[in-house]
Amino acid sequence: MWKTRWSPNGIELVEGEIAPTPDGWARLQVTGCGICGSDLHIYRGMKAGELTPSDYDVPGHEIAGTLVDGPPGLPDVVYVIEPWISCNGCAHCLRGRPTLCQDSQLLGINAQGGLAEYVDIPTRLLHPVPDGVSESVAAMAEPWAVAVRTIHRARLSELDQRVLILGGGTIGLLCGIAARNRAARVGITCRYPHQTDLALRFGLEPIQPDELDDWAAEHEPGVVIETVGGEAETIGDAVRTAGPGGRIVVVGVFATPRPTDYFSVILKELEITGSFIYGRVRSGSEFRAAVDLMPRIADELQALQTHHFPLTNVAEAFATVDDKTSPTVKVTIGTNS
Repeated sequence: MWKTRWSPNGIELVEGEIAPTPDGWARLQVTGCGICGSDLHIYRGMKAGELTPSDYDVPGHEIAGTLVDGPPGLPDVVYVIEPWISCNGCAHCLRGRPTLCQDSQLLGINAQGGLAEYVDIPTRLLHPVPDGVSESVAAMAEPWAVAVRTIHRARLSELDQRVLILGGGTIGLLCGIAARNRAARVGITCRYPHQTDLALRFGLEPIQPDELDDWAAEHEPGVVIETVGGEAETIGDAVRTAGPGGRIVVVGVFATPRPTDYFSVILKELEITGSFIYGRVRSGSEFRAAVDLMPRIADELQALQTHHFPLTNVAEAFATVDDKTSPTVKVTIGTNS
């Protein structure tokens, strides 16, 4: 089969062998796999010589596909994959906190991911795609689940709540979609015109970088969601702009520790919490709950998926994501074009 691997040039396509499907697992032919911000971070690290290809497996964790092999009776439908493989037996897993499992793997980091023709996954982590969600949009399930958990962690409950989202990329816009029906207003910082256009389309309030402090002073957001990460100074922005007694939810992944104004944290009695992928709720899998919501926002998910490349053009796909002059939001790669 064809699969990708990291290389000193970034990423390349190679041919690999197909092993037997493990018991209790299923094999999917990948129809779509999104490029995540973490994938882009690794790609840049490889090209800069800061990361070593052998430290990472086949990339890609935003995966959708069709059934090729699996246990008898498994429906022959389009599936999305919950890519966090936890042990399912430790204290954290049994408490519904699989994100804290110490014996876990993430597809695309330390287990083979979806930037390949085929991918294997335990059947318990397969989620059938609901009616009303096209095969091309299905790969948006994983970032959508990240956003749903983020809003869950934000505990939006007050009818007059004002929400500020820092970062108008895929996760930021998806958090805005998840929050808009729970809050009186949702502002989102947008650096590029295409982000502004999408924010307006989704019923959000785009905020230009030089307008941030004025917007925050007027609305005193009770919830601030940080989605940028990297080397950004957005933790400082979050603390500065959060209203008294507010909550800050950090979902962006930072490359290095960032300074924080804890004097303001104390004086404003702010809560700061992290949100990492998805866990479980009383009704079951948080990922499953997010997948079930996808038909309601299928048009928005389609709008966010701006580019799709065949697997043979994987290097071009990453170059497109890395090009800040390109109006990209979510780029997906699949075995079909």
